[in-house]
Amino acid sequence: MPVKLGRSMLMLVLLIAGCHQSPSEQHQEEPEPHTSKTNVISLCSLLSQQMQNINNSSSIQDLQYVNQQLQKCLPQIPMAERQQLLYASTSMYQRFLASDRSTEEQRAFDQYAMSGNAVYSTSYLSEMSPRDRYLIQNQGNAAYYEVYDSGDTGIMYRRQPQYLLHIFAPYLPKAEQFFIEHLAAQNQFPILSGNSFNASWSELSKRALFWQNYVNTYPNSALIDDAQRLKFKYAQFLFHGVSNIPVSTNYVGEDSIYPEALEEIKYLATQDHSNLGLQAKKFLRFIHIAPSQRDQDIPVELSPTEQRSAQSNTIKAIKQLDRYIGLYDPLTLDSTHINRDCLSDAICITHPGKVANTLVSKQQF
Repeated sequence: MPVKLGRSMLMLVLLIAGCHQSPSEQHQEEPEPHTSKTNVISLCSLLSQQMQNINNSSSIQDLQYVNQQLQKCLPQIPMAERQQLLYASTSMYQRFLASDRSTEEQRAFDQYAMSGNAVYSTSYLSEMSPRDRYLIQNQGNAAYYEVYDSGDTGIMYRRQPQYLLHIFAPYLPKAEQFFIEHLAAQNQFPILSGNSFNASWSELSKRALFWQNYVNTYPNSALIDDAQRLKFKYAQFLFHGVSNIPVSTNYVGEDSIYPEALEEIKYLATQDHSNLGLQAKKFLRFIHIAPSQRDQDIPVELSPTEQRSAQSNTIKAIKQLDRYIGLYDPLTLDSTHINRDCLSDAICITHPGKVANTLVSKQQF
């Protein structure tokens, strides 16, 4: 009996001793999370310079390393820095994808891009510049870039829209996250091909409505200017068409309107009560106004170049239409509007003559 009591007391003493660990011992067991966070912050302080160092001599591994650092750092840094790095990443990719070509090398690049046969197209690789060969052989999802025929700005490399969606969007405010998610989906495939549409008029209408609603819902978004551009661009597509599929050449009567476009515009006029629906109603009234009456009621001026154009009557009709339905570019006086591309990435970007080598602002990219 005494032996049993002694063993029980010994176990109790040991248990109490284990629970009363000294503060110094506890501190020694918990340094790793703090040390790890300090190391991450230290690495993030170098990130801006690492991004600026990426250029058209950098390797795929260099680019992927920076992207991995971005994924580690974005959750740790203030929102203002995240947004600055978003625009800087556009400049980084443009420098990385820049390629100087001779006339022969440009021809080989274009022929490669236009060739639908992968085996046949590889025959052009030997005629390309060394940088193009390297970029083409390593393009894909891992590096987030690809050869792309925009149908508008021509054949080029582009950063894939999924880049901003995967790396930046999760760490941005709701408005910017929503913008990137939807534009990445819309621009996964080109909307234009050879000055024709790769989408139905119903899809064009759907996108015009989406960007109209975005502008109304998120007026304070950091990307509001880009949303305004997209709202205007898709309304233009809907009411003007493009050179190979114009909505009309004179806008005189329903028979002059491209049938699928007319069907969608009629649908909007009867079913949608937004500003786009109101424009659709005015469109249907406009096409029943005689050209002579338009000239009296809706006078417009044509530039000397427009007057000499073989399409001068179409140009005049479109200008009169735009004034009548209230279709105008809200950013027409914005100098950053020039050469602005909203149809290839998850934000609107500018294709510069010379790519910037420093951190850039929202106004530049």
